[in-house]
Amino acid sequence: MKSSKAKSSVAVVIPVYKSVMSDNEKLSLMQCMEVLGTYPVKIVKPASLDLNAVKATYPNIELVSFDDVFFADVAAYNRLMISIDFYKKFLAYEYILIYQLDAYVFHDSLLEWCAKGFDYIGAPSLHLPAFDSLKAASYQQFADALSTHRVVFNGGLSLRRIPAIIRYLKIYNAFYPAWVGNEDMLFSQEATRLIPMKLFLKLPSWHEALGFAFEKSPAATYEITQHKLPFGCHAWERYDPQFWSTFIVENQ
Repeated sequence: MKSSKAKSSVAVVIPVYKSVMSDNEKLSLMQCMEVLGTYPVKIVKPASLDLNAVKATYPNIELVSFDDVFFADVAAYNRLMISIDFYKKFLAYEYILIYQLDAYVFHDSLLEWCAKGFDYIGAPSLHLPAFDSLKAASYQQFADALSTHRVVFNGGLSLRRIPAIIRYLKIYNAFYPAWVGNEDMLFSQEATRLIPMKLFLKLPSWHEALGFAFEKSPAATYEITQHKLPFGCHAWERYDPQFWSTFIVENQ
């Protein structure tokens, strides 16, 4: 049995920016609470947003508010996610799992992933549309692409070690201009100019990260992992929802 002390070393953090959720967002939240509801779960939201209805349904969720400006658009959200002050809100934990409501978890292996000691991990992704929705037969093509192109570990479902992320951001802020772009690219160190920063975060290989989460080309990825489902997936309704429909229906 997993101890309460171990479970308190990681919190599940769910960004929410609107009071009315889509059916798939409700499904994502319900699955999160069903699988991970024994961990501390926190919704990060704009200060002005009323989420009393969510709180009534899931009373164990804690609401954590930030200035509305951080939820105005994607760029603003990215600024929040590279803010040291954001991570300082969660200093009571060693890890946080960022769980956006286009994610879905299949089983609770969260503590096992924490124990691997990575500072940041998410679904391996390529910013190349040709690899968005490859079919199962093209699994080798996808594996080759992951091996030869720069990989981003998507932040939508991502595990982050708080002390390491804060240290990384302090070092980055001391030597580089303000980051402009997707926050997960900063932590994935995809840009050439971030090569020196590779010393300061322990990242997985793309192959290890596939055990954590799938995102693009899930049918091909499922072949690469020899039909083993990951801990979770991200953007399942965007990338090959037909592939995911079987597994997600079966988990309801």
